[in-house]
Amino acid sequence: MSKIEEIKAKIREGNIETAMAMAMAEAMKLEIITTVNDSDTLSHSQCYRSNLDLLNNEIDHQIDDQKNSEQLENLHFQEVGKAHEKILQNVQSLQKMFTLLQDNLSELN
Repeated sequence: MSKIEEIKAKIREGNIETAMAMAMAEAMKLEIITTVNDSDTLSHSQCYRSNLDLLNNEIDHQIDDQKNSEQLENLHFQEVGKAHEKILQNVQSLQKMFTLLQDNLSELN
């Protein structure tokens, strides 16, 4: 069962607090992938991948061994720098959603 299915199941069971904790843990993770495709072969000629997990304070960068352009590298790491803002926005949205859900739970049953 996927994480989203587990969260939905907890909501259906009325276990909002557990669903919210699970959703928040997942919301603290973000994967950023930046690629440039070779227009002739449609294969990835350059790729940067970063996985951020703020809950566990982990950041993992994977960079292709190929020669990467400085412009692509700068673009990718600008997006990584914005990741904290995106995660914060996601968490705030989840908090609002779960507050509404909890406030209206009695009406749903």
